[in-house]
Amino acid sequence: MQRVGCLKEKLLSFENLYTAYKKAYLVTKNYSSYRFAFHVEKELFLLQKELSEDTYVLGDYFYFTITDPKERTISVAQFRDRVVHHALVNILEPIYEKRFIFDSYATRKEKGTHKAIERAQSFLYKNHWYLKMDVKKYFDSINHEALNTAIGRKIKDHYVLNLCRKIIAKGGDGIKGLPIGNLTSQFFANVYLDVFDHYVKDEKSVKFYVRYMDDFCVFSNDKDLLKELYKEVVIFLDDKLKLGIKDTATLINTSLHGLPFLGVRIFPKMIRLKKENFKRSFNKLKTREREYDNGLIDYNRYTSSMQSLIAHMNYYGNNLLKSRLYNGAVS
Repeated sequence: MQRVGCLKEKLLSFENLYTAYKKAYLVTKNYSSYRFAFHVEKELFLLQKELSEDTYVLGDYFYFTITDPKERTISVAQFRDRVVHHALVNILEPIYEKRFIFDSYATRKEKGTHKAIERAQSFLYKNHWYLKMDVKKYFDSINHEALNTAIGRKIKDHYVLNLCRKIIAKGGDGIKGLPIGNLTSQFFANVYLDVFDHYVKDEKSVKFYVRYMDDFCVFSNDKDLLKELYKEVVIFLDDKLKLGIKDTATLINTSLHGLPFLGVRIFPKMIRLKKENFKRSFNKLKTREREYDNGLIDYNRYTSSMQSLIAHMNYYGNNLLKSRLYNGAVS
């Protein structure tokens, strides 16, 4: 694997920092982001100076818990740290896009859940059997040393590697774990499983494979092949990446029963949103309405969120289920 160096100057350029600021500001609207924006030139030059002199110190995370669809702790970085996260990913993303396999779909440009689902359906149409697996407590289990080693296989710029180490060490328990809610965590999580993607595609010569973050599926007309691959995958993930498989989410089944993947059930010629996920989307619509009525979100965010939710429900929704939901019949 060819390693890439000479990245520090590009990372610390005012142009990159300003682009990173705009990306961070687009999705963060609070007092800290407004204050940073008001003094943006001064703040960026100060950040550039601290990064250049290696005096930059990461701030503490703000934590909160969500319970839908499952309980998770979200870690929110301070705004200036979010700018640094974007600046780093701006530099690393183009490098890794050349490395990532085609059928990895999470947090990548021109990818996403819809394309992952459509790709899985196309593979399901060609194969009678599927193997679906899910990594157990993925973000909490990512080993810091293994992740730093993985990044070092592609990046040789010592400054960038050190910055990555600082950000990685800030999360988890110091040995393992990445904080959910950060751009860098999402990016590093893809980097961490990239070695697994290449193991499946290159070493095991698997043709039909789709991964969306820590959910992945393999398709074949040979059930015994999938059973054997499952055993090898479990060994590889444990040995190379210190990861375990969630037993309750592991399935070997036929296309006739449908593939539960990313909140939908996929059949060779049909895709249906799960009832619980459709109801969750419907409840989010009601929540956005209340937030807008009470002045908690502005009109642009309200309409954008509503359009996204409705499009998702219409794209995969079952007409009978939609009718029952809108009439309050689904509980």
